[in-house]
Order: sequence, then C-alpha cells, then structure tokens
Amino acid sequence: MNVDEMKDVREFRAGAPKPDRARLAEGRDRLSSAAGRGRGRRLRADWRLAAVGAAAALTAVAVLASGLGGGGHSGAERTVPAETRTVPGSVKEVLERAASTVERADPPPTPHTGQWVYEKKLSASPEGWPKSATAQPELKREPHEAWERYADPRFENGKEGDDRSMRERLRFLDDLPDDPAAVLKRVRAYYPSGKGYHEPEGEHDMRALSVLFASQPIPPQALAKLYRALAAVPGAEVTDHLVRDLAGRDALAVGHDEKGQKIRREILIDPHTYAYLGDRWIVVQDHKETFPGDTPDRPWKAGDLMFQNALLATGIVDHKGDRP
Repeated sequence: MNVDEMKDVREFRAGAPKPDRARLAEGRDRLSSAAGRGRGRRLRADWRLAAVGAAAALTAVAVLASGLGGGGHSGAERTVPAETRTVPGSVKEVLERAASTVERADPPPTPHTGQWVYEKKLSASPEGWPKSATAQPELKREPHEAWERYADPRFENGKEGDDRSMRERLRFLDDLPDDPAAVLKRVRAYYPSGKGYHEPEGEHDMRALSVLFASQPIPPQALAKLYRALAAVPGAEVTDHLVRDLAGRDALAVGHDEKGQKIRREILIDPHTYAYLGDRWIVVQDHKETFPGDTPDRPWKAGDLMFQNALLATGIVDHKGDRP
C-alpha cells in the first residue's frame, strides 16, 4: 500500500474508535501468531475488519428502510411498548420474517463510479480498565461521520486482499445463491480465515457476514439471503427479548453460541422494518486478557459489552463531505 493509499485509509477510518487493547482483543492473538510469517494479505484483511471494518461494517439500509414504509431511518427509531418486548419464535422463524419482509421492498438507487457512501454512527468501547472486579466497564460514546468511495480503484487492483471496494461487495452479493448453506460457503471463501489460524465456523461466519451487512446500498433480495444465511450459522440464536442499542432503540439481537466461546458478536436488527441497526461484541465467559511487559491483565465478566455500534444515517452522495 503506497503513501496515497495509506492517507486515504487514515481519512476513512478517522471516525473509528481509537484502537485500544480491549476493543481489539478478539483479533490480538490472531495477529500476534501471524507475525513474521509473511501474511501481508491476511494481516491487511484482519486489520481492515478490526479497524476500518469498525466503520465500514456499520453502514446500513436507510434507503431500504424508506422502501419498507419506515419513512427513512426515522422508522427504525420507533420503540416497542414494554408489553411486547418478548421476541416470539426461533432464530429461523424470526429471520425468515425479516427476510420475507425486506425482499418485498423496492430496490434502492444504484450508485455509480465517482459517488461516495456516507454514514453517521455512534460507537462505544470500554475506556480504561474497570475500577473493581465487579464493576461494569465504563463506555466512551463517540459519534462519527465517514465517507467511503463507492468504486475505489485502489481496492480493485488485484492487490487489495480482502480490502474490497463497496462496488466489489455489491457485485458479490448480486450473485449469491438462494440456498443459505451455499451462501455461507461462498461468504467463508470470500473472507477466509488466516492460514494456520483455527477459527470456529460460527465465529468465521459472523465476522464475514458483519462486513457484508455493511455493503451499501444492499439490494433487498441480497439482504433477505443474508438473513436466511445468518439463521443457518452454527449455533445461531436470537435473544428472547428486545435489547437496547447504543442509540437507545429497541433491537433484535442475533448471535451465535459455540463451545469455548468467550465473546459473541451480535447483529442488531430493527424489529419493525428489519433494517440493520449495528452490532455489538458481548462477553459470554469470564476471562482475563493478558499482555506482555508490565501492562496489567484486563479482566472481563460475562455480560460486559466489549464494543458496540449504532448506525444513525447512511446514503449515497456525489462528493466526499456531502450529506444526504
């Protein structure tokens, strides 16, 4: 990656949360074990998923929400009365309702070369170490705006590894098959695990799907296929009650549960329009993260929110700096 490319990447991720050991815990061991093995292509991909992906993986379907009658993103901000906060049905039933709803939406406008994908989001990660063994981590909330070039030749030159442009991702989504198992197979190949790194299948699926959910403007048929594939992830489950996202909105939380899992990545979905709202990483097993040198251990308790994001607005604009 040359100087101009690095400048562009730095500008795009300017709104992403500052990298801290806690937020990057999920990928730290992976990156460390890869050091010195000449895996530039995979390391670049892992870095983008952890850092730029923290911004890119949060772009959502504001255009789709309006097509579903939600009146733009304002439709996704409606809350659910307390008496209806229970989520009925299995993960397959819930996501089939989501898929059946979104696939009836009108397709969004097709962006073209020279345009930009705009997003406004709110993100949060723990600020420092907890004050006591029983204290919840203090979260620092940060609003961000970002612009990503829709068709960026620097990510379409055959040397980008997994750093694919938005145009490439949308073309990939257009060609997805109908069968959920076949979709997951293609998604795993499109965003593979690093060579020599053992990544549980469900964790791999959630990591790759989270990037594709961010591809904008995602066609309704492709979004429906992703929801059905999400239901087919090994260990997939939906939380039996609505949760609150970082922006205070009610959301369906879909994650996965696998043996030995310490952290669960969850996709957050609007319970009315079924638009993608963001994601979060929640600790499901007490553990300590250790670091070299004199840095103290970082304790985590089951239920801690390690990292979370909420999409506030998105759209296609003609120039970097424009807003929809």
